[in-house]
Amino acid sequence: MNIEPNTVNAARLVYKAMQVGESPLNDGDYRRMLSLYRADEKFAEQVNDICTGMELTLLDVSERGLVVAPASANSRFALKLGDIRVTKSPEQRAALALAHLAVSAVCFPTTDQLDDDTYSSPPVAASACRDTLMSIARRLKESESLSDELPKEVVAGYTYINSLPVVTPDAQRASPNSLTGLVTLALQSMRTYGLLRLDRASEEDEDSAYTPTYRLRVQLRELTLKKLYAIAQAAAVNEGQKPDL
Repeated sequence: MNIEPNTVNAARLVYKAMQVGESPLNDGDYRRMLSLYRADEKFAEQVNDICTGMELTLLDVSERGLVVAPASANSRFALKLGDIRVTKSPEQRAALALAHLAVSAVCFPTTDQLDDDTYSSPPVAASACRDTLMSIARRLKESESLSDELPKEVVAGYTYINSLPVVTPDAQRASPNSLTGLVTLALQSMRTYGLLRLDRASEEDEDSAYTPTYRLRVQLRELTLKKLYAIAQAAAVNEGQKPDL
């Protein structure tokens, strides 16, 4: 199929970028439209204009695909933590945001790994993400001087995390009422939105393993709150250096 540099195909390229399951690796039209974007300045302008009109930001273009993100929190495509219905309070929502950060830091525990497009993160265990979340909450609590530099909601989040048990006995599904449940919710959400792939499922949530996608790498590199992510990376490194018991 020939791909012409027109508005319809420009819109189709943006559409494919927004689909979690779409990849140029198994979609010839997607590959050809990406090639056209890089080769045809007019077509690239059309794609960029469509992104602007849809309140999207174009973060990256490569052979791995087009990576877009909501241009603001008011974008129709912006995911709000309140959209995850199992969280009921501002404290739980802030804690869930920190859980997302913990998962990301375990996937990319150093800045060099985050910036290196050739780096392939090995599968990460849910238990490692949980332990890193605990470490982040402790570090934030011990560094009260950081409170003026971080969003106020973060304080409520790490305070809530420090009050949680590791697991909730007899819990039937993941919930924000335990550290394991909180991390499981974050992992499930990130998988739904194409930021993680499930590599190994387990009846015990903490034994499941996930691999980050290229989309997660780009979004972390371009959008993450740098100060808070640096704290998360330090926590992930320290947790990874603990000896096995």
